Amino acid sequence: MRGRQKGQTKRMSMIKDPIIAPYEIQVEEDQYVLIDTEKDKPLGYYSSLDSAVKRISRMSLANAKEEYTLIEFIKNFNNITNKLTKPFKNI
Repeated sequence: MRGRQKGQTKRMSMIKDPIIAPYEIQVEEDQYVLIDTEKDKPLGYYSSLDSAVKRISRMSLANAKEEYTLIEFIKNFNNITNKLTKPFKNI
């Protein structure tokens, strides 16, 4: 027999924070699921929280629909990532 037994459900928690809106991160036993709350659909499955946060940074820049040089893009990407993670660096 493979998989979970009938009736057994996955344990999961949710990360809901205004700083990552309109996204949420669903924390499962073995992965992190990035959810778009406006469309109520998963955007990606990640093995680390860091990867999910980087995806949010990338999407924030893509949704801005601006034109960047490579250096500007990298600076903006790092700024957004730092803004998302800075409050937690000392934890």
